[in-house]
Amino acid sequence: MIDPVILQLDSITKRYNAHMSAAVNRVSLQLKQGEILGLLGPSGCGKTTLLRLIAGFEQADAGQLLLNGQVIAGVRQWTSPEQRMIGMVFQDFALFPHLTVADNVTFGLKQTKKISTEVQQQRQTEVLGLVGLLGMENRYPHELSGGQQQRVALARALAPQPQLVLLDEPLSNLDVQVRLRLRQELRDILKTAGTTAVFVTHDQEEALAIADQVAVMRQGCLEQIGTPEEIYQRPQSQFVAEFVTQANFLEAQRYGNAWQTEVGAFTPSEGGDLSAEDSQAVVMIRQEDLILQPDQTASTIIRDRQFLGREYRYCLKTQSGRELHARSTSAEALPIGTSVSLSVVPQNLRIFLQSSSQPAQIAA
Repeated sequence: MIDPVILQLDSITKRYNAHMSAAVNRVSLQLKQGEILGLLGPSGCGKTTLLRLIAGFEQADAGQLLLNGQVIAGVRQWTSPEQRMIGMVFQDFALFPHLTVADNVTFGLKQTKKISTEVQQQRQTEVLGLVGLLGMENRYPHELSGGQQQRVALARALAPQPQLVLLDEPLSNLDVQVRLRLRQELRDILKTAGTTAVFVTHDQEEALAIADQVAVMRQGCLEQIGTPEEIYQRPQSQFVAEFVTQANFLEAQRYGNAWQTEVGAFTPSEGGDLSAEDSQAVVMIRQEDLILQPDQTASTIIRDRQFLGREYRYCLKTQSGRELHARSTSAEALPIGTSVSLSVVPQNLRIFLQSSSQPAQIAA
């Protein structure tokens, strides 16, 4: 059975100033029932504006937005935020400080006269159990940790059983360790509830860890959308590769069918379209794909080393003075100052041609 499409955006565009570029420029995407979409991009790329357009806090200048097959924003159609059945979790949680946890969670339910007190109580118990806060109903927000406040905000958004939940950088105000732990908890809660969700983040690792689909935005446009694996392993542009992956980027010169770089020559597979004009490119080499081998005759040296627990991260200096980075899970650390020869995992490389927005594939 194919999951129904809950959210559909068709060429959504938003301009704040006629003389400036669009904040959101012709964005189209679909989100199926139960999926989690991460909107990822640098500050000012339009991801929060897009979230506000979905919520109804902003009105698009062009395009249409459908929720569960119904047009809620278009040329002649507009549904107010409170009628969209969309839950919202804000960056600062936006809890009412004078209300208890229980009252914060049921606040939205109490605004609906059709819901009885008994049903409100039942739903309160369900969502507090879902977020692990049963027994804390009578506490106030100032009596909770940041992680607990985030869970209350999520419970409040889930209580009315919305068709869609929107989260605006929900973990950004938390300490690093709490944020790392709550990544999995947030995903588990949304999946257990069967909730379709869209969350905004500028943290690449957070997007890859939580989302089923990741949409990378740049200057108001949707640069690429796909699974976390697709975004990381097969970036479709150099921007996506630079923003999402921890990679090295080397200029390459074409000689015949090969591309020559400081660390070796690589040949595109048959899938890479080359023309006579393709003489220069950029090769992407992920840190984990750069292999180090001690070699007294090599011109590359280890300038510095970081121990990250499960792996070492090496800072390398090539003969030209370029700085590269490599990650290794080897139990034996290479000393700083060691000369090393470099090799790569060729099938994991990406070549970005100057004459094309699409990367070429690399032959092993």
